[in-house]
Order: sequence, then C-alpha cells, then structure tokens
Amino acid sequence: MNVIDFIPFGKQNAITQNELMMVTGLSDRMLREEISRLRRDVPILNMQDGKGYFRPTEDEIEDVKKYISQEERRGKSVFWSLKGAREFIKNEKHTSN
Repeated sequence: MNVIDFIPFGKQNAITQNELMMVTGLSDRMLREEISRLRRDVPILNMQDGKGYFRPTEDEIEDVKKYISQEERRGKSVFWSLKGAREFIKNEKHTSN
C-alpha cells in the first residue's frame, strides 16, 4: 500500500504522524519525505492544531486556504532566517580579500 492510502479525507478524520508511522512502517524522516513528494500532486493538509494529516473534501476549501497561508508564512520565516547567514558570507568576502 501507498502512504496516500492511509491519509483520510476530511479534517475530522485526520491521522497523526505517529499513527502514520505505525501503519506504514516508515521512519519519521521517510514519512515526511514521502508526504512532501505526494504533495506535489495531491493536497495533503496538516493544520497547526496537532490533529494530523488529511486530504480535504470539497467542503473544506477554507481549510485549504488557511493551509496555503500557513505554509507561505512558514516559507517567509525560513527565508528571513537566512538573512544573517547571507550577511555573514557577504561580509566575509570583503574581509578575506
């Protein structure tokens, strides 16, 4: 069976990461990599409420919008967290020459 087969439809049926690891036999890292790969083609949501992964139903469009916003904020945060490292490299180029 594929990991997608264990991810239910509907927020009320969400499955936690630990539960997914148990039913699939995958490690945490392998599971996260597989979900990342699957997300390229299938919407798999994991809201910040800790309830787990689910595939949205047609009635859950607002959850999809919230998920997109959540992940865009996360992406921006990661981008900005690199600012100090970029500045360090930029300054090193000037001082090492």
